[in-house]
Amino acid sequence: MTIKNTLTLRNLYFFLCIVLLLLIGYKGVHIYQKIQTMAQAERLYAQKKLVQAEEWYQKASRNHSLLYKEALLASRLQELAPITSMKQNLSSLDQRLNQVGEAGDFSAFMNVYAELLDAEEKLTGHQGSYASYYDEIVAFYGIPDDVKRIFLQFIGLFNRQADEQLEELQYDDNSFKWNLLRIPDSFYGGEKQKDEKLLSLFQRYDETVMTRLAGAGHYAELLNWSHAISSEYASRSVKAAWVSGKTDELVLAMLQKDAQRERPADFVSHAKGYRDYLNRSNQQNSDMLEYIQNQINRWILAADEMVTEQNYEEAVALYEALSGYQDMSRPLQAAKLAWTIHDPIRLFNMADIQGSFSYVSGGGKRFGGLAYAIGVDEGNIIYLAVLNADESVQLFQNHDFPSEIAIRQVSIEESLSTETNPVVLVEGGTGTDLVWYSAYEARASNLIPLFQFTAESYQILPDKSLLVTNFEGASPEEIAIFERQGDQYGFTGFQPNYTDIDIADIESHRNKKVRFTINILAGGYGEALAERDGHYVILRGELDFPAGSASIIGTFSEYQQMEIPGSQDPPASDPTEPEDIPAEGDSMEETDIPGDSVPTEVINPEDAQPDNSESRDSTETAKLTQVPVIQVESVE
Repeated sequence: MTIKNTLTLRNLYFFLCIVLLLLIGYKGVHIYQKIQTMAQAERLYAQKKLVQAEEWYQKASRNHSLLYKEALLASRLQELAPITSMKQNLSSLDQRLNQVGEAGDFSAFMNVYAELLDAEEKLTGHQGSYASYYDEIVAFYGIPDDVKRIFLQFIGLFNRQADEQLEELQYDDNSFKWNLLRIPDSFYGGEKQKDEKLLSLFQRYDETVMTRLAGAGHYAELLNWSHAISSEYASRSVKAAWVSGKTDELVLAMLQKDAQRERPADFVSHAKGYRDYLNRSNQQNSDMLEYIQNQINRWILAADEMVTEQNYEEAVALYEALSGYQDMSRPLQAAKLAWTIHDPIRLFNMADIQGSFSYVSGGGKRFGGLAYAIGVDEGNIIYLAVLNADESVQLFQNHDFPSEIAIRQVSIEESLSTETNPVVLVEGGTGTDLVWYSAYEARASNLIPLFQFTAESYQILPDKSLLVTNFEGASPEEIAIFERQGDQYGFTGFQPNYTDIDIADIESHRNKKVRFTINILAGGYGEALAERDGHYVILRGELDFPAGSASIIGTFSEYQQMEIPGSQDPPASDPTEPEDIPAEGDSMEETDIPGDSVPTEVINPEDAQPDNSESRDSTETAKLTQVPVIQVESVE
């Protein structure tokens, strides 16, 4: 063995000795600690400080360096087992409270807090003589201080959350309120202090939110938010009168602004929303509703005045705006009808007819409807529209009016129209003094042609026949007759333009066309003498006058003096029988042949006077007298 080996072995022995001494010392220390721990536990036990004693007994039981009074230790621990159990439960709860509190999880914290309260109830009620040690145990772990500290942290957190939501304009989350309400009164200093602090916070927050919503024009959101938060408060038995009060204040301000700016549509929208809000919230506000109704009534009167002033468009718009709050169907319908009667073109628009219309007219309560309109479009299409009682429009039209005819007037032909079949008269220009007349009868959604002619004018007789003056294609002096034949009118002839008289009355019809029957004494061309019942006339005209009885149409305008053959009072003769014509070879005085040898003198009827003096002896066969001259148009 070398010196080196000797030294190394010594060192090893020396090191082992040191380690052994350290172990003996460590063992000794733990032995001493167990003895002291056991002694301290016994002192505390003797002093009835059982919670602290249990803690020292537990320390001693965990020290296995020495078997020292093990039986006593086991006995004591068994005796103090209820305290051990309480400490274990409360220690676990305290740890969990701190964990969820540090995590900021309020719901989890309240759950653990509820377990703590439950444990308190159980431990203080079922642990017998050891129940009195509950408060000492929780104080031993500092649980009351931990709970208070964490609750105060959450109170601060939720107050900051309210401010942050206002800054971020986020108003949907009200959980901070309900969380604050869940915190026990004691952590606010008592029930009264809690109510004062929370209600003040809630009111400030709610009024700020509602004011901002109203200021931004978010009226519906304001009412919805107010209703929702009121329901939330009611479900938690929180008396939040400021919500309805602030809502009413903001709504009134909005309504007053709408009224001042004469915005009935906005006013009605806000008023209806507010009324619905009251119904949903089961609230009443008679003052507000009275104000709304008074303003509505003021606008109704204004709309009525607009109708009176024929300002129908604005009246209808106002009635329609107000109808959002209350039933305005009757005045609205009346205003629309008055507007349609005043402006009939609206009926064409209601019937969805596109185009430009002219010669539009109309009226009300005719032809089985509330109103009607007539007119033509740029294509000469003729329209009749009737507004039915159900506000539907019945349309009649005709597409056959000549496009080359310039329409001058469109009207209802009153004399031919009936309540069920109105007649539309269209007058057109012809480039002359004559007028193009076209009439159309409304039947089966169409305007059926009733008559069409060109003339100067026409008139309708009581029997509904037409007398047409200066009918195109006829003599200007002739009056054409049109009569209805089925569904249309047709030409049936001309109206006589003379008066039937007796020849004795000829002188009372001066310058008038008349017709009479007379006996032509001798036929001839251009002129003839005629007589009936002793009354003589001279017939004159560019036509043949056959001898015998004839019907004459002509005009008396002058007298002519001539010698009349025969006596002054000739015997009466049958006007229907022609007088005898002298046979060939019979003698006739020259004075019997008119126009040849009889001296004549034309006399104006105004200057003529009856000649009562005798110019010849009564025995003479002829005399000179004034005879009416007839300008003859026809001989029948």
